[in-house]
Amino acid sequence: MKKILKTRIILFGMVLFSTYLSAQTPEWKTATSKDGKVTVKYNFSSRTNENDEKVTVIEAIASTIENTSIDNCISLMKDISKHKDFRGEKTSKLIEQISENEWIIYYYNEKSLIAPAVDGSYIMIFEEDKKNKTATFTITADPTLVKETDASRIRYAKEIYSFRELKENQVEITIKTTVSPGFKVPVLLMKRAFPKKIFDNTNKFIALVSAEK
Repeated sequence: MKKILKTRIILFGMVLFSTYLSAQTPEWKTATSKDGKVTVKYNFSSRTNENDEKVTVIEAIASTIENTSIDNCISLMKDISKHKDFRGEKTSKLIEQISENEWIIYYYNEKSLIAPAVDGSYIMIFEEDKKNKTATFTITADPTLVKETDASRIRYAKEIYSFRELKENQVEITIKTTVSPGFKVPVLLMKRAFPKKIFDNTNKFIALVSAEK
């Protein structure tokens, strides 16, 4: 099982990378939160999905420096049940812990007035370099890990949460996201939601990590 999952991770990474190369990538935009604490770079491009349809790709890089510990960041990320509180889903749950540093996780968001129910199954991998005081969690979508439901499934997504300790109780936090929505969304509507959505999620993460004990 573990060997199969690692093979899937490599294959999905290759798909993400090759599609990224073929995507139409316009100029990145940069925005800073009102309090000046969070910087976000983001853009909208396109790719051709498995059904030979042109779909939108959203890429964003949020960064901030916070007065917290790297252990708090690691603790929050390992608590899958809390992911929904900074990502915005209704549900985030652990499906299986494969090893000390690998998890299969499931996210679900309820139907709203403007969007169908959306879900996704993911593999999360943790890497830590204690010597250089860094830690990274990579979350990659794999729609085959959990049986599909009536919800629209996310099939193309990768998130990288990186933490680097600058000094005692001061951590640089970087969150990189690449995703195609699980359903068709007008580009204009998506552009109206960004970068506010990234600021909101990052600020929720900061609040939660600051509350970790």
